[in-house]
Amino acid sequence: MYGIVLIAVLAVTGGAIAYIGDRLGTKVGKRKLTIFGLRPKHTSILVTIITGILIVSSTLGVLSLVSRDVRTALFGMDELRARLSSLSADVTTKNQELEASRAELEAKTKEYSGLTAKIKETSAQLAAITDELSKVAAERDRTAASLKQMQADYAQAKGDLTKAATEIQALEATKKELDTRVTSLNQAKTNLQSDVDRLNELTVNLKEGLQVVREGSILYQAGEVLSTSVVSGASNREDIENHLRGIVYSTNQMLINKLGLTGKEINVLWISKSDFDQAVEAIASEPETAVVRIAASGNTVYGEPVIGSLSVFPNRHLYSEGAVVYSQVFDIPDSSKATEELVLRFLQQVNAAAIKQGILADPLQGTVGSISGAQFYDTVNKVKRYNSGKIEMMAVANDNVTTIGPLTIDIRVRNIN
Repeated sequence: MYGIVLIAVLAVTGGAIAYIGDRLGTKVGKRKLTIFGLRPKHTSILVTIITGILIVSSTLGVLSLVSRDVRTALFGMDELRARLSSLSADVTTKNQELEASRAELEAKTKEYSGLTAKIKETSAQLAAITDELSKVAAERDRTAASLKQMQADYAQAKGDLTKAATEIQALEATKKELDTRVTSLNQAKTNLQSDVDRLNELTVNLKEGLQVVREGSILYQAGEVLSTSVVSGASNREDIENHLRGIVYSTNQMLINKLGLTGKEINVLWISKSDFDQAVEAIASEPETAVVRIAASGNTVYGEPVIGSLSVFPNRHLYSEGAVVYSQVFDIPDSSKATEELVLRFLQQVNAAAIKQGILADPLQGTVGSISGAQFYDTVNKVKRYNSGKIEMMAVANDNVTTIGPLTIDIRVRNIN
């Protein structure tokens, strides 16, 4: 389509220029015009030539403007030839390189064919090795599982062995302890047999030496205190044992004297070895001093030995001299009998407060001390001095008081209206 338009444009342009040249030549011929001093005829010929030149020039100009190839053909032919020669040389070189590449390609193709065959062979070997590896891995897993189980069994067996060794050591220790215990029990049995023999001898001696007042008469009641002593807990075990033996011996002598027996070596008081050992342990555990109380374990009648028990209590400082043991506010009673009952009730409350504080009470009577009848009625008279209102009764310790007691008090009465 572009070529047709270009031909039409060139035809129209050439026709227009020819028409204009013809018109100019006609006018020049008719008017007898001259150019450069030429004859009109020659001038008309010159106009025709110039018109032809313009037609060609315009044609080439239009083609050059609208077509790069025309410009190249008109003005770049030498360059085009040089480029063509260069391109021919390049083509020759490229053809040579192509031949070399083809040769190399053939070589590479042969090499590739060899590599392909080798790859197939290697793939087959790899498949075989992979299969063998799978079998080896499965065998390895089975071996690892067996090893793990064996390790677990070994650890369990080792633990069982350690446990068995520990149990053996414990059993050996228990055996040694039991052997020691058997030895101790044999010794205790010997001691008990000795005590039984001694008690049998004591029974005979008591039956022979004691004057029976009447059959079944009770000498000591169960729980009755025979003696009370203070022992230092800071001493070593041997000193404690010696001191405790001395207390038992003194108590035994006191019983002999009280019963009026002539044999000073008679063992009237009998205390078991276990009670004695427990008392020693309890005393040794006290940092300062301890109270040792020997009491009758049961009712004792004439003709029988006194079976005693040892009790150990920590000896603590409970009240200082002048300290208030107990105080309470009462309404003043309206009669003498009510006054005496009030004082008795107050004394019972003082006794309960002292026991709660830690003073050892008499097991039979439950008291921690006593007051004389004169002190009792003196307190009653102090209360009677007040006719109405309220009074405060106060029990004050007369001395420093420890756990062993006894508690001695001064009763003070004051009106608080």
